[in-house]
Amino acid sequence: MSISAAQLVTELSTVVDASFGQAAVESYVEMQQRFLAGDWKPAELDGGRLCEALSRALYQLDSGIVTHSDLPGTLCDLLEDFKKSRSHKLAEGDRRHFCKAIRLVYKFRSDRGPVHISPTYTANYMDSMLVLHVGKWMFAEFLRLAWTADKKVIADTIAQIVQLQHTLIHELDGKPLVLASGIPAADEILLLLNHAPANRLSRGAIRDHAPLQRAPTLNAAITKLISDRQIRQADNGDLALTPLGQQRVMQEIIPVHSR
Repeated sequence: MSISAAQLVTELSTVVDASFGQAAVESYVEMQQRFLAGDWKPAELDGGRLCEALSRALYQLDSGIVTHSDLPGTLCDLLEDFKKSRSHKLAEGDRRHFCKAIRLVYKFRSDRGPVHISPTYTANYMDSMLVLHVGKWMFAEFLRLAWTADKKVIADTIAQIVQLQHTLIHELDGKPLVLASGIPAADEILLLLNHAPANRLSRGAIRDHAPLQRAPTLNAAITKLISDRQIRQADNGDLALTPLGQQRVMQEIIPVHSR
């Protein structure tokens, strides 16, 4: 089952304050879009906004109290509750793990250059990648804890989180398809490798996932990409994305074809 971002906001609004569900979905989606476009600073800022939305939503789930002003640090103190001074609806392990992730992302948002001027750090790919992936875990974990839909719907939605509002690649039954029309073969190959587990695919899988590209065109593109060191061939014949290829995906291909 595929669910849109707007539908997910509506679903979450039945279990937490509507503004929390909307802010969580929008900040996660924008964080991913910014990251894919190579905008590291906005990606990290959206990670901070995600922490604010999720910490308030989690606190509401745990206590029944709605707050629109308390910050993640304050709410995590209440959620972790090391002195066990109050009752909780959420399990202790769930609360503690979630708060560790919130504190990590929110600290990065404050300390590594996105919010305050730092003489040491500026927002960069590695920092924003950490924020994105921890944010993805937090968002998926929040759906698991908060959403009362059918378990299969929840599982399918969590699996599709990476595709929310990102229309370059659609995956169906484990098979990806690049949706951009008229895309050059080299760009399509790089997108498929960037999407694939471990950033590698066999030549046969690339042919299967790029059905509109002619075999000679794909072969010529692969040869050129290897020559340019944007991909390389593994010992078993698989093709793997290199850092040069990933940089091209992030900085050139996704911004152009996402417009």
